[in-house]
Order: sequence, then C-alpha cells, then structure tokens
Amino acid sequence: MPKSRRKSEYHAKYPYPRYQFRRGFLRGGIRFLAWLLLNYETEGIENLPKEGPLLIVGNHFHFLDTISPIHVTNYPLEFINDAKMPMAPGIVKFLPGWWGTLKITQGQANIEAIRAAESILEQNGVLAIMPEGHVHKPPLGKPLPGAAFLALRLGVPILPIGAYSEDDWDVGSFLKKGRRAHVVSRIGKPFGPLAPKDPDCVPGREDVKRAGQEIMERIAELLPESARGPYLKDAAPGL
Repeated sequence: MPKSRRKSEYHAKYPYPRYQFRRGFLRGGIRFLAWLLLNYETEGIENLPKEGPLLIVGNHFHFLDTISPIHVTNYPLEFINDAKMPMAPGIVKFLPGWWGTLKITQGQANIEAIRAAESILEQNGVLAIMPEGHVHKPPLGKPLPGAAFLALRLGVPILPIGAYSEDDWDVGSFLKKGRRAHVVSRIGKPFGPLAPKDPDCVPGREDVKRAGQEIMERIAELLPESARGPYLKDAAPGL
C-alpha cells in the first residue's frame, strides 16, 4: 500500500481528537475522586504547551500514576497502554477501554498501535506513554524503545511529567494515618525534538538507546533522589 494512502486511512481510522464527550466525563470523575480522596499537588502548570504535537512521558511506579496526565492537563489525550495491565486491580481494568487507549502487548511488534500513534501525532495530537512499559516500585528502570522510537521518527516535542506519592497512592491513608494520601505531579519543561521530522526514517538501535536515556533523565529530574535510580547523577534537585 502506498504510504500516502496508508497515512490517509489511519487519519480516518484514528481522527484527532476522539471520544471527547466520553473522555470529558471520565476526566471530570477522575478529578473529583482525586480531590475527594487525595491530597493532590501539581507543579509546573506554566510549562504546558498550548497545543500539540506533543509526546508526554512519565514514570510508572503505580497503576494510578497514569491518571496524572489526565488530571493535570486539559489536552484531548491519547494513551498507549499495556493491554493486560497485570499490576492493576480488576475493578479498574475497564477504564482504558472506556477511554479508548491504544493497546500494546509486551514482546510483540504492535504495528497497529505504533501506526495509530504516529497518525495521532501527525495530526498535531497529544499522546501519553510510559517509557518503562510496566508498573514497578521505585526507582526508575530502563525504558522500552517505544517512546524514543516515536520521538525520533516523528520529531515532536516531549513533555516529561513525574508523579510520586510518599503514601504509595493509598486512598485508605486517611484511616491509617489520619490524612489523605499525598500525591505530587511535577510537569517539566518541554524538550526536543530529538531529531528532524522524517516519517520515512527508521531509527537505529543506538539512536533509540541515546534518546531513551535522555527521556528518562528528564523524568528523573522531576522525582525525589531516591526514585531516580541510574539517572541520579546529572539530575536537578527533586521534590
């Protein structure tokens, strides 16, 4: 299939923005619950670009930290997420389906999700992805290649958001500690593009590795030192 035809078909299949009413309803519910159950602090609102294209990247210490880009921005967000969500409780696994995320399966090529993501960014959309690809306890670990690959291939600005909870997002913290769980989302300054826009480019392994390192360093700058892991050395003072 000619590339121009494929591009047109994916733009039609994944028009940006999508599902605005449904996503607006979910965003309102998330913000209400965050206000009700959490002591949620946001820093760096002034760093938010007015529009896309934009690739949002963040850490993945808890299944709930994926709500951070929804809670602290007003963009018509698209997400890439793990189709299986092994660390998330069953009661919340319906949320990505309601939002309409782009699903990937670890260890597979995920061509459909990658092309959909490219189509969204080509339409000046805003796409959120967690570079590490899975939930894990702090500190930061190694990124999977997806975020760096998209950043290099499409030449878009990148916005890092670091989310951290000293109470591990425990909504029952009020009963245990007499206060709501404290959560901080820190929005960093946009950086990049890391390469000129060239959708015909296939980034090499070393280029992806270097780009992934820079992305993780930018996220690390927004986190406490104890959560920065191998990206501690050159990071700026955190929370």
